[in-house]
Amino acid sequence: MAKKRKRDSEPKEEYEFTPPEFDEKEFLRKELRDTRTVFLTVGYAALFGMFAFVLSLISDDLIIAGLGLLFGGLISLKYVYPLLKVKMEEFQKKNWAGNIAWFFLTFLAVWVLLMNFPFSDHADPDVEELVIWVYDASSDNMTAIDYEYVDTMGTYAWLPRYGETLADVIHANGSFSINITARVADNGNLRSVSIAFGSETAAYSPMVSEGDYRYGFTIDGEDLVEGLLTVFIRGIDDHGNTAVFSPAAIPIGG
Repeated sequence: MAKKRKRDSEPKEEYEFTPPEFDEKEFLRKELRDTRTVFLTVGYAALFGMFAFVLSLISDDLIIAGLGLLFGGLISLKYVYPLLKVKMEEFQKKNWAGNIAWFFLTFLAVWVLLMNFPFSDHADPDVEELVIWVYDASSDNMTAIDYEYVDTMGTYAWLPRYGETLADVIHANGSFSINITARVADNGNLRSVSIAFGSETAAYSPMVSEGDYRYGFTIDGEDLVEGLLTVFIRGIDDHGNTAVFSPAAIPIGG
């Protein structure tokens, strides 16, 4: 006959978790210290970003020196913090990682912001979407030739918009007028848009605004000579940035 087990009459000891005492004052002190350090880092980085911008204004060749300021500022943080009464002994790795990130992002944000309009302008105007409109007075016909990229050719070419051949649209000694237009835009304000024929060093004539950033210049077909439609369109903005565009082919069919 099996013996009955003796029932354990002693109660089991229960585990009770006791959270550590929360020091609210110490927590607030640490949060305020970390926040103050972040603000100091952001201000310090913004100052370095402004210095980099000034170097960029002096010369484009000094942009590399601006990048040097970025790394120099990062290295100088450990020497600047004590001067700003930041207690370095309380810094942890996560504090260093966070403040380095704040410095890096703030520096770049300030520098890039100041390098762009309306604070400054280092970008050349865009000259694109070249179109030649041809008006034949003898037939009272208006047509257009677009300068477009052709995938099958792997290059840009002149394409009559309505399916004609170049020889049918424009040719030497034709009784027609042509209007050369292009879209010229800038991130700031344009000072001038002009056109030259035959050579980039030839005399430039002003182009007329036609609205929607398009500029045009009209000549008579009887003034055409061989190579006259080798055009150079020049855009200059208020800061002197200049772009010159010339198509790779002449839109004369023969």
